[in-house]
Amino acid sequence: MKTVVWNTQWAVPGSKRGLLLSELIQQQQPELICLTEAQAGLLPRDGHVIESSPDYGYPIKPGRRKVILWSKHPWNEVSQHEQLNFPLGRIVSGITRGVRMLGVCIPWNAAHVSSGRKDRKNWEDHLLYLDALQQLLTELDQQVPLAITGDFNQRLPRSRQPKYAYEKMNAVLSLGLTVHTSGNLGPEGAQLIDHMATTSDLQFNGLTVLDRVSTEGVRLSDHFGVAGCLQQQSLEMGAGTPS
Repeated sequence: MKTVVWNTQWAVPGSKRGLLLSELIQQQQPELICLTEAQAGLLPRDGHVIESSPDYGYPIKPGRRKVILWSKHPWNEVSQHEQLNFPLGRIVSGITRGVRMLGVCIPWNAAHVSSGRKDRKNWEDHLLYLDALQQLLTELDQQVPLAITGDFNQRLPRSRQPKYAYEKMNAVLSLGLTVHTSGNLGPEGAQLIDHMATTSDLQFNGLTVLDRVSTEGVRLSDHFGVAGCLQQQSLEMGAGTPS
């Protein structure tokens, strides 16, 4: 499945920035899209949408979601994983075409420190999220191929983040996951924080970095986006047909 992953920095559908983002996303001809800090109006209309809860601890604004997953194909086993101690409104998952997609927006280092509820220390919500994610990974059906994608809010390998935050991220990723978006992949060697991580039965091929600035010089987001082909390993090793 051709896939796009991007934090769209709350772009308003129908605005100049929103229209440019929508056009660029659709130019990739995706079958699967993960947007974070987004509104569903940026997405193609001919698909199926699942979303995280609207309540992420800040004032609720209509239409805004921390995570939105879109697929050309129907979803099943949809969940916001409310039974686990994830920080509010930052996760949604479902299965489409035999692949479990886990859309995440891991809190940035200052989430709810000087804004929102103002009841956290730096990196506290981030670490709580990774704890919950680690627990979730131990509970999921290992027979279903898994892709975790969205805004990880860490550069990989380690850049400026504290060692303890990086080590906690590595502890989660060590549970059978490969990150296909690590390294200096962006313009002028920039690292990404929007990522794609999968179990070994999936690959993410033909990776393209989508620039934060349009060809017309319009700033699209404060994140680089990512596009690529999510492909089942067994099929790739055989006939080479995309999943």
